[in-house]
Amino acid sequence: MVRFKTFLYYSWALMGVPIVLATFMGMNFWAKKLVAITGLEVSPRFTGGQVINTVKHDEYKTLIHRPVFNGLIRERRNGFVQIKWKPNEALLPRLIDEEIDFDTDGRSDFRIRLDTQTNEAELQAFNDEVVSPGEVLVLGNERIIRIALKRNSN
Repeated sequence: MVRFKTFLYYSWALMGVPIVLATFMGMNFWAKKLVAITGLEVSPRFTGGQVINTVKHDEYKTLIHRPVFNGLIRERRNGFVQIKWKPNEALLPRLIDEEIDFDTDGRSDFRIRLDTQTNEAELQAFNDEVVSPGEVLVLGNERIIRIALKRNSN
């Protein structure tokens, strides 16, 4: 009899799983409420971190994100800074050549040259923390690149 009750309990629990999944997957309202109540946030490693500076140009604007070194338990030694270019009108200019100050100390940390047709980037570092450019991501008419960084062991 004990085995039969255990079987019924597990069966009842398994039948409830699809109902719970359907509720939260099909109802955006409840999913957002659950996230708001628990205080969950998407990791900056996926979002690129918050935008700390926007540089406006004639044809486009450059969004500079906060450097990301987040880890599960503590900050990592290696991180990145995400740069995003958004056109003001329809398209970005063919060539973007820009100096970036990601740590907001008033000095340029690197220079990036981006060909928006071939999506090739060339990096010139002025700071020891700047390592290398990542792949250029194309999102519609926008371009995003993550520049690898390393923390100096001071």
